[in-house]
Amino acid sequence: MKCNLCLIFILLLFLAGCSESIEKPKKLIAEEKYINLMVEMQLVRTYGEYAEVDSISIDSLRKEILQKYGESEQTFVASHQYYQRFPQEQQKRIEKAIERLKMDQVGQDTTGNTSTNR
Repeated sequence: MKCNLCLIFILLLFLAGCSESIEKPKKLIAEEKYINLMVEMQLVRTYGEYAEVDSISIDSLRKEILQKYGESEQTFVASHQYYQRFPQEQQKRIEKAIERLKMDQVGQDTTGNTSTNR
């Protein structure tokens, strides 16, 4: 029994020592810019899922988006990983991104792409 408690204690110490500290990346993408990037990356992802395009085209689109915002893939990934460590705040960012996607859809629907029933 004592041996089991000792093993559990050591395991807990080991797990606590392995946890990653939440360090802010040296080049963290600003929150609004990050949300805009998420929106555009999601559009590319969706496009890749529903259109018949190869992965090279999708990668090219992703690179163009990152270039447009002046960010590298590594900076985006590091920022994304950092923001993901704060679930409540990330949920708010995701909700903003979804709202922007919805507004973009509404904007497309009001530009003459609506269907009419006759």
